[in-house]
Amino acid sequence: MSDLTVAVSEPTFKRLFAKVRDNVTESTAGSADFGPFSASWNVGFKLQGGTVDLQNDGTVRISELDVVYTPLQLSLGLDIPEVCVGGFCIIPNPFGGCILRAPRICVFSADPDISLPINLSGLITTEISGAFRIKTRYRVDPNRTATMTNLDAEDAHVANKWQLLLDPVWLDIDPIDIPDTVGNILDTAINNAVDALLGWLPGWARDLIKAILGSIANLIRAILDIGDDIQEWLSNLLGVSIGILNFVATTVADYFANRYPLFEFEDPYPILGYDGPLIPVKVPVLDLAVSVSDTEMALTANVGG
Repeated sequence: MSDLTVAVSEPTFKRLFAKVRDNVTESTAGSADFGPFSASWNVGFKLQGGTVDLQNDGTVRISELDVVYTPLQLSLGLDIPEVCVGGFCIIPNPFGGCILRAPRICVFSADPDISLPINLSGLITTEISGAFRIKTRYRVDPNRTATMTNLDAEDAHVANKWQLLLDPVWLDIDPIDIPDTVGNILDTAINNAVDALLGWLPGWARDLIKAILGSIANLIRAILDIGDDIQEWLSNLLGVSIGILNFVATTVADYFANRYPLFEFEDPYPILGYDGPLIPVKVPVLDLAVSVSDTEMALTANVGG
């Protein structure tokens, strides 16, 4: 029989979880080349909401945990094939050559030719659900030296600790939900970028380029391989090519299982603090174990000598 048993009710457990959830925040940035276009991104996220249920099988079920992206900034670089117009002879020289030529103008010579910054912060949502087991971990503070006593470690705030963490059994993250407004944002960005890129050209040059290429906006969509469903394309780019969903799922699992405990306490556990010349009283905690039912989480332990 254990020397000590402590029970935590489900409402109290939910408050413990909320503190862990609210401390999950991470960001990443990067870039990649996808052939005719490139992408760079700056992504950060935090967690909100979610429901917590203790289960009779010893697990904790967490459902519909909202992933809030702050920020989610994407920049697309497009490399459009170069197009040149003009340069034809207006007045030929009867003795050979050309006396007067039309101006030769080339566009889309840079790489990338167009950069499309798109701020998707607050527009895209995903949810996480999963089942977790409570694991115990004994943490030896890395700043504690081998010569320190337990009292030395307490005074230096480097005491060893028992920790309770959420260890994922399975974790599921929903596909990225992209509203129609995001598709409109990208379409508008493409049109504005094209207008800005070609706006300096004389009318005859713009007409020739449009005659050669047709709709430049449609050309860009073809280069990006967007097709008819811009939401599906963006979802695939963000979730698969850039790997945002994997980044979120991996980070959340690491926070819960390794980086931020549900609860922790010092070992030896302080019973009485300093009282004048009297030193603190501390009790070693051994064999900490945890069990979960549908109403509570129970901790059992033995007290060392």
